[in-house]
Amino acid sequence: MPYSSDDLRRLVQDDHTAAVIRLEGELAHHIVEGADRTLEALIRRTLTAWTRAYGGPSHPAVAGDLLRRILAAARAAVRRTLDALAERAPGILRDGLGPALALGVAQGAEFVAAASGRRTRSAAVPAPSRALLTEADRIRDLVQERRDRALFLLHPDRVSRWSQVMAGLGTARGAGSFVRGHVAWVINSAVGDGLAVAARAAGTLRLWVSEADACVRCLAYTGRTARQDEAFPGGLSWDPRQRGPQTPGVTAPPLHGRCRCRTVPWSDRWLASGTPFPVALRREAERSVGFGRARPSESTAVRVRAARELLRTVDDLLPAVEETARQAVRTGRFPAAA
Repeated sequence: MPYSSDDLRRLVQDDHTAAVIRLEGELAHHIVEGADRTLEALIRRTLTAWTRAYGGPSHPAVAGDLLRRILAAARAAVRRTLDALAERAPGILRDGLGPALALGVAQGAEFVAAASGRRTRSAAVPAPSRALLTEADRIRDLVQERRDRALFLLHPDRVSRWSQVMAGLGTARGAGSFVRGHVAWVINSAVGDGLAVAARAAGTLRLWVSEADACVRCLAYTGRTARQDEAFPGGLSWDPRQRGPQTPGVTAPPLHGRCRCRTVPWSDRWLASGTPFPVALRREAERSVGFGRARPSESTAVRVRAARELLRTVDDLLPAVEETARQAVRTGRFPAAA
């Protein structure tokens, strides 16, 4: 018996997404391997050396051999830590592509069975594409760019205050965040390739499913379908200021860094007696926009503009959604409980 739309949404947004996040986390952990702790310890050691030399972080440095020695030690540690990170990252990420592709194929087959009520076998897992392999290797360049920027900032000619030292060390420490973001991008792309294989095997459309807490751009795509050889429209967003009328079509998610949207196989023949899954997804997206469920990276202004656009373009909103959106547009903020 096929799942309801609510069950399908939970399967994709909760169970399947959680499995992808676990894989991302495992790979990122193996890549970073204590680099964060090493760089935090470096910051503490450098601060101690600065305090002994100059009296504390609020005191400026005195140009000379002592400053050069402090910065030389910091630069050597940054280079050593980030070179090791850049060396191991591509191989670990490449090794994760196969499991990610297999996960996408398996999740696609599970979704088809849940949506159609018919048992189905997983398709063959493809080899990683050249594009995926290239993105996996690019992680080395990203880490090295952070290393080079940190070393540039830590040059004695550019440092006279502790805040300038922290600018360089903070840049190095930020490499871990860049690694995690790129791992998420590559692994979600690989899972998406596996889901596309499942959709081709089932001979269906591809249906965009956003995350439960998606941004206003991704929410504009959720519930849309495309054929196998067709791109989704480019430049969509519930916030009119984020739209790009000349933007090329979008082949598939991820749409942006750390995006965990996906496309799943979909046939309009499924769930004919209930609320079609694409409609249920669009309704959920409307609730998210109307209630102002912003991501940490989104401002209230973005969500208020999105709510205004929702009121302008959708005429059959649920009463609670409409009331909350109107209040937000009127006051410039959303109720805390929304």
